Amino acid sequence: MTVFPVNYGVKKNAYKKTVNGFLPSSVVIPLYLEESGECEPLVNPGDKVTEGQLIAVSKNKSLKSNVNIFSPIPGTVQSIELTIMPRGKTVYGIRIKLQGTFSYLGKKIKPLDIKSFSPSSVIKKISNYGIFNSFITNEPKVFSEQLEKARKNTNKLLIVRLFDEDPSRMADQLVTSLFIQQVFTGAELTALGMEADGIVFVGDKDFIESDLIKNHSFQIPVTVLQADSKKYPSTFIREICDNAKKVIKETPFDKINKHDVYTDSTTVFEVYRSLCFDKPVIDRYIHISGDCIPASGFIRVPLGTTIMNLAEHCGGFIKSPAAIIVNGMINGVAAVSLDAPVTKYIKSIRFLPSMQSPDQRQSVCVRCGNCRRVCPRQISPDIIFRHISGGLAASPEYLKSAALCVDCGLCNSVCPARLPLSQSIYNYKSGDINDNQ
Repeated sequence: MTVFPVNYGVKKNAYKKTVNGFLPSSVVIPLYLEESGECEPLVNPGDKVTEGQLIAVSKNKSLKSNVNIFSPIPGTVQSIELTIMPRGKTVYGIRIKLQGTFSYLGKKIKPLDIKSFSPSSVIKKISNYGIFNSFITNEPKVFSEQLEKARKNTNKLLIVRLFDEDPSRMADQLVTSLFIQQVFTGAELTALGMEADGIVFVGDKDFIESDLIKNHSFQIPVTVLQADSKKYPSTFIREICDNAKKVIKETPFDKINKHDVYTDSTTVFEVYRSLCFDKPVIDRYIHISGDCIPASGFIRVPLGTTIMNLAEHCGGFIKSPAAIIVNGMINGVAAVSLDAPVTKYIKSIRFLPSMQSPDQRQSVCVRCGNCRRVCPRQISPDIIFRHISGGLAASPEYLKSAALCVDCGLCNSVCPARLPLSQSIYNYKSGDINDNQ
């Protein structure tokens, strides 16, 4: 495992490679997938399972794609028990005790001939292997459903973001820097599945100035859009579209719009790993950091590994964590338990001591105006929130401006009253909150 002392600074170019983490004695696989909901187990306590065996399927019949769950390790099913998800939801999960031999781990597997793949076979494989799109970590999507829908569009592009939209997280840029050629191949396979007219790679200055694109022989039109990895927000869908329309003039990329398929380097890397090696999604690369552990690391662990196990990978706790931040300080959430398992949408874990943990207690709005000043879309989150929460009614102009919100969460980060501004606006514009004013 590649690890660095916390005070090293932890820059992406400091990581030269990543290896497998330690194998846990058991894993817990939640019978729940974010977009598809509850899943039905195909195994019972006492059953023997192999690495990569299908163990559960989605109960959601409205999905056209298969939403499958596979065993990340060989072993014995110990129980089907209640487990807590990183975001706090309590669901049933399958506990598997490690036993037996591996089918994939440690094996030299010859890659498949991907030149023989057709668009339909690519989408079918992405569906069967259980790949989710983690472009928006709080809303992971069934990737095959997105690609199938995109195939029906007349003009369609694949947009691949190569660094994290949350500047406090560095999982996507680590995948890009360590596995760039695999990311390119995964992007091409994804583009084939959706029958895209071209691929737009959204990269930072270092990527733009490199010769990586030139050294890869693409079979589809490709262009690169430069974005500032230190600026936030810069790579949400709306920002990417606005930026592209200013600087990209060549066909077919000048037709970029919000209905195209947006994904990240982590997702297309999963496409590469699954399709090229005929392997379901059973593990995850996780960036682990924070002042509560003696070292940081970017490691691959089986799905179902607990957050506590991740801390042990990096030397255990030297300070008690007051907060466990999943997927970044701005866009992420605070995990409620060290026993929560790694799922398909987790990219990073940060362990924060008490002196770095913000006070989450809510109070009344103090009308400081911070949320208005920081909003990149120049709306008034406090006025909209007050209306939603049953306070002073807002005029229609303010309520209509909620549609401009890009869900960046900056208003939350600067609010001294710790009000759920971003979440409330998201629910309002999504129709989850009825306007009874």
